[in-house]
Parts: sequence; structure tokens; C-alpha cells
Amino acid sequence: LGGEWRFQQGDDPAWAAAGLDDRGWRTMVVPGEWEATIGEYDGFGWYRREVVLPPSLRGAPVGLRFATVGDAFEVFWNGVRVGGSGRMPPEFVEGALSVLIFVPDSLLSRSGNGRHVLAVRVFNDYAYGGVMGPVKVGRYDVLAQQRSPRPVVIGGLVSFFLAIGVYHLAFFLRRRAARENLWFAAVCLAVSVYGATYADEFGQAVMPWINPYRLGVLAMLAGGPFFVALVDELFGLRGARHTRRVTTVLAACFGATLALPLRMLAEMVLWMDAAIAIGLMVIVWRAWRLGRKGTAHASTLLFGTAAFSGTMLYDALSEYSSLVPVARLLPGTPSAFWVGFLVFVVTVGIATAGRWALTEVTALTDPMTGLARRHVLEDALRREAERVRRTGGSLALVLIDLDHFKRVNDTHGHRVGYLVLERVGRLLRATTRNLDLPSRFGGEEFAVLLYDTDLPGALSFAERFRGTLRDMRCEVAHGQTVQVTASVGVAVGTDLVDPQALVELADQALYRAKNSGRDRLVSVTLGAADHEFVPAR
Repeated sequence: LGGEWRFQQGDDPAWAAAGLDDRGWRTMVVPGEWEATIGEYDGFGWYRREVVLPPSLRGAPVGLRFATVGDAFEVFWNGVRVGGSGRMPPEFVEGALSVLIFVPDSLLSRSGNGRHVLAVRVFNDYAYGGVMGPVKVGRYDVLAQQRSPRPVVIGGLVSFFLAIGVYHLAFFLRRRAARENLWFAAVCLAVSVYGATYADEFGQAVMPWINPYRLGVLAMLAGGPFFVALVDELFGLRGARHTRRVTTVLAACFGATLALPLRMLAEMVLWMDAAIAIGLMVIVWRAWRLGRKGTAHASTLLFGTAAFSGTMLYDALSEYSSLVPVARLLPGTPSAFWVGFLVFVVTVGIATAGRWALTEVTALTDPMTGLARRHVLEDALRREAERVRRTGGSLALVLIDLDHFKRVNDTHGHRVGYLVLERVGRLLRATTRNLDLPSRFGGEEFAVLLYDTDLPGALSFAERFRGTLRDMRCEVAHGQTVQVTASVGVAVGTDLVDPQALVELADQALYRAKNSGRDRLVSVTLGAADHEFVPAR
């Protein structure tokens, strides 16, 4: 029953009569919303239209399904009330969003030609309202089996955003430095509350304490400062003057939402939405202007934040101007907003995951050599020692120290020294197996954990690396090259391996290799009699 209906603001019980001459009423498109000036608005509006039942429905049980009516309403068929939802003033109670009404057979038989008059009396305490969703007429049993996609879609969106928010909040609680995750979680949770206010069940549950419409506005206004803080954190704009101004405006709007009557709030909320959207877009623009293009995932973040702000602005403008078409995924919901926020969640999720992946790599990897940091190797050594205790086998630790490395820095400069360290790291990655763990132990000292390796295997690796390093030449300016050698200490443990003892023995073996003239290899087996150190060439 979409299309043009007759509409009149105000209230008169006689307007339900089937024979009423309503040709002087204005035309209203259903689904749609009415608007009114606050001073002239009393909250009531009436819709009327003629309904012609097809022959297939004559003699069949007839029903009416209303998807969204704001907010309490009564339905009249041929002048007789057949149902409704909520309660009219003076004991006003909002109705459910989706209602199925049965039309008695006695009312259907009053018209021999199948023509009937449907009238809907609506009360809305806001500045706009009405029949905002589709109206269907058909067999009652068929309509009863039909389910609106609205609860499923809203429930899915709210659940998704809620899960994202809880996940990022838990992530922040584990890593308090991840403040962008805290603000992202707060934004997602605020939008989840906002979305939940569109669900019948949630609205009815909170009605005794707060009007769902007011709660939704409060949730969105609360999410605004969190969004600003998130953008600040992602783009490094902490404490910027324009963000403080936007936050102040949002806080003022939040206070106004608590104090304003619903009718005035509904009139102002669209202006607030537009102002908020413009303010958020200014922040995005400022982030770009301040030269944050070097920020990780900057393009992704800017796209997501711009999409979110832009769709908010679109929804606000679509309520004001007929030049901006209203596109709704579901009746009575701001569809563009949901699409924009979904894009925002995906882009920020990608960006935050990428930032923390980069942070993890930086925390675990030495940036100069690309090798694991010392604490990573020590953790791996403890785990591997525990495995050897349980299952048997052996493991080897190789300590490597570059000979006379200070002389390289003093003679050729630190730039060449950095180049040598980078080349050594590359060589270690090339000469170890995928399961082994090479690391930079500190300065010019390196360590390699060889999994499930006995003494001959460890010596074979150490000799191969030492020989390859000796043959390697690092080019410097003017065709000069630098040759580097290394002293190597190898410690192998079997059965009951003490990781700390293994490190100490490998260090002692390295010390002996350096004292033996450098460019030497010394090995020791943990558990052997007197820890015999065996020099090698």
C-alpha cells in the first residue's frame, strides 16, 4: 500500500469515518515522514487511503502489516478500529516497529465491490513521524509467516560492532599503550548502543528509564569525542586546537540532549548531525593538511574516516532537502550511516592491525640486521630446553663475535660499520635453516639457536659460516673493501639442558676463541666430563 495517501495534521475522531471527504487534505507519500513547526505541532497526524481488495482476497482472512510507524498508532478499517500499537496520550507509550493486524470478516463484507477505506491515527512526540515503513495488505496467514529483515540486519550489525568493540577493549587492557584501540572500542560500543535503539525489544526494555530516541542521540554524541580521539591517535594530532573545539561542541550537544524535551530534540538533532559530520570532516581534512601522509596506512585511514563522516552528512542532508534522495536499507534507519561506519570499521581495523603488526616486528626484530632480538632468542632457548628435557635430543647455541669491529668503525666510519652488520645479518639468514633462530645478541655479537642439532652439526654450521664470512668483502668508497672475520663459541646440550648454563658455556667458548688469536672456533658440550673445551680450526 505504498504511494500517495491523504494526510492531515491534528486530531479528530471523525476522521476515521469511511464517508469522510478528505479531498482537502494534502498528499503524503508512504513510506515517508511528516515534519512540522514546533509551535504549531500537537503530535497527531491522520493518514487515509482507499484499499481495493483483489478477488483472490475476498472471503479469505485479511491482515495488515505495518513495518515502521512513529510512534503510537491506531488503525481503522471502514471507520472501525481494528488494532494498533502503543498507547495514545495522555498515557502515551511508544509502539512496536512491526505490527500485524487482523481485519474481521464482518468489516470486509460491508463493501460489495471490494473497496474499503483505511485510516491510521498516529501520535509522535517528536517534530516528525508517521508511517515511515511499508504497509502491506494480504492473507493474514501469509503475512504472519513473513519476517521483516530489519531485526536480523540490525541484530547482525549491532552484534558485529559490539564484538569489534569488545575485542579492541580487551586488546587495550592487555596493552595499555594501544590507546587507539581504546578509542576505537569506545566508538564501536557507542554505535552498538545507537543501533540497538532501532530494535523493538531493546527499545521496550529501556523505555522505563529513558526514551530510546534520546538514548540513541546520546550514544552518537558520546561516540563523537571518541572518534575525535581516535583520529588524533591514528594521525598523531594529540592536543590539536581544532580537535579540542570539536570535542567541546560535542560535549555541549550531549548536555543539551539530556535537558531538551523530545519534541525540541527531534527538531534540533538533524542540525546537530550535520554539524557533527562537518566537524568530523574538518578533522579529517586537517589530518591531511598537517602532512600526515607518512602515517602507516594513511590513505586507508583517511578513506575510512571520510566515508564515515560523509555518510553522516548525507543522512542529515537527506532529511532537509528533496535534492538529496533518501536511501534506506531498512525502514526508519539511516542506511548511509551504516554503510559508512562499516567501511570505517574495516579500514581502521586494517590500520590498527597493521600498526601493531609493525610494532610487534619492531619489538621482535633488530631493524639493522633483520635478525631476532636477544630476548626473542632467550625465550626460544628456554622453550627448546624444556622440550629437550621432555623428549630428549640435543640443541646447540652458537655465539659469534666480529673481530676488531671497533677498528672498522674508527677507520671507515659508522656508516661502513652499519653496512657490515647488515651484511652479516643477511649471511646468517642465508646459512641457517628455516627452523633455526639467528639473532643479534648486542653490538657486534650474534647468536644462533640450532634446533635438534648435535655437536658435529653445530661445528659444521659454524665452520661454514666462519669461512663464508672470511671470504666476504664489503665495498666502501673509492673501490675499497673491508674484510671481516669472527670468533665463534659453540655449546651443545643434551637431555637435562640448563639454558642459562648453555649460554654461559657458549660465552666461555667464545672467550677462549678470541684469546686464541681470533678467527677461531671453540666448542663445548654441556654435560661432558669437566665441560671439555675443544678448539677447532
